[in-house]
Amino acid sequence: MGIARVRWGIVATGNISTAFTKDLAELAGEAVVTAVASRSLDSADRFADQFGIEHRYDDYRRLLEDGHVDVLYIGTPHPQHYAIARAALQAKVAVLCEKPVTLTARQARDLVAVAHENNTLFAEAMWMRTHPVVQAFFADLAKGVIGEPMEALADFGFHKPQLPARLLDPALGGGALMDGGIYPITFVHMALGSPAELKAVGSVNEDGVDLNVAMAWRYDSGAVAALTCGLRSQNPWTASVSGPEGSLLLPHRFHHPEYYVRSTAAGEERIDVPTHGLGYHYEAAEMMRALRAGLVECPALPHAATIEILDLLDETRRQIGVSYPGDDEYLGG
Repeated sequence: MGIARVRWGIVATGNISTAFTKDLAELAGEAVVTAVASRSLDSADRFADQFGIEHRYDDYRRLLEDGHVDVLYIGTPHPQHYAIARAALQAKVAVLCEKPVTLTARQARDLVAVAHENNTLFAEAMWMRTHPVVQAFFADLAKGVIGEPMEALADFGFHKPQLPARLLDPALGGGALMDGGIYPITFVHMALGSPAELKAVGSVNEDGVDLNVAMAWRYDSGAVAALTCGLRSQNPWTASVSGPEGSLLLPHRFHHPEYYVRSTAAGEERIDVPTHGLGYHYEAAEMMRALRAGLVECPALPHAATIEILDLLDETRRQIGVSYPGDDEYLGG
């Protein structure tokens, strides 16, 4: 597509949409935000005034119908992703949807099918995949600097005395897994792929919300992985892959790090990789490259991985006894 400046529409005006829209300024010559939709026009107007956005709506359907956007960024709570993304793809508007892109793998498979049916670009906004430090880390791993990876560790846990209400609301896909656990799962999947065996345990509160989860994965290669996520403790928040020749480590807040550490027989080395902005513009740039190339799938944000990771989340939830309204048919409940 010969698109000079890609026109973005933003759905929802919360923290993640604000951060993403701020970061699009890093791509000012290539991207422009032309529309925003929120549940209330007041909220849409405030957001639009803050960022100088021309078109404001209190309904995402009107945003799609008016035809002012090339790609839609969806930053709503998790359960709303599916319907909005599906409507956009059916309207042949490209979609970059926050992770987890849906609450179940079945819904994700459907969105990928709808994207192909309409020849329209669709991707999950897993910003970690496009981060320059993370990409350099996995390029190093692929070169074989630590030998065959045999163990992966990843942890994403934090605690706040007052957590955002949605994190503790099962109707909104609340809990540690969907907001935090998706990062360790994505990291280990990037390192080792899907496991042959998954075991999970969790601490679930009286509302059915997972507060702490631990997962163990086994691979036919002999590799193993340990993954943790939680909302009740200040965790190391690190991720690593180890092999017979050494290890690679991403430090605290591994999902958007400033460097990684390579440890081998040659010693320990800190590898710094230049970055700028908040980190969200990297996924936006990948999305725009795919859009201009007329692709249905963004190479840096592959459909198969999105679906496989939701399969793993489905199975983890099944094992620890976490369900969301209406998903019994997906999880065999």
